Amino acid sequence: MNGRDNAAVRAFFDARAAKWDETCPHDPAKLQIIARLCCLVPGAAVLDVACGTGVMFGPLLAHGAKSITGIDLSPNMVAEARKKWSGEPRVRLLTGDALDLGMPGFDLAVIYSAYPHFPDREALARAMARCLAPHGRFLVAHSESRAAINGRHHSPPVQAVSTPLRPAAQEAPVWEPFFALDTLIDTPELYVLSGTLR
Repeated sequence: MNGRDNAAVRAFFDARAAKWDETCPHDPAKLQIIARLCCLVPGAAVLDVACGTGVMFGPLLAHGAKSITGIDLSPNMVAEARKKWSGEPRVRLLTGDALDLGMPGFDLAVIYSAYPHFPDREALARAMARCLAPHGRFLVAHSESRAAINGRHHSPPVQAVSTPLRPAAQEAPVWEPFFALDTLIDTPELYVLSGTLR
């Protein structure tokens, strides 16, 4: 068990998928910064965990991703992503739990704007380690501050499907058994943890 009620998370996002992009806008400039922080190698195969409507696909492709596999628990979120990206052969979409994904060999695993929905962060770190090629990179990112994220997730109904973000320095030990961390950002503008597979 990963401590997450997948049915509740799925229902929460399924109910909001159709209007997600208009109700949850993302700063394009910050998405570009996050894509740069991914340190993509040429021809990189990317796993976008809890990809939602595919917000990060464009910036990742622009920064050198050869392929992106997006996975999300919510079929409706995946359907919205498919509407936007069905003509892009470099994008593949899956519905399911990334913690159960048995597909190794990715160069990057990115978890953008989704970290609070994984209460068992150790299980997430372990799953990402399994999915990555040698020296592969993980990146957890939010294009807002920890305070803003936690403030939004503090009230029902989102509170029921979220776990508060801790300071990046407190989250780091969860990842350090598997990854050599080289990026911790916890500012009023961004929240990022990243590193390479040990």
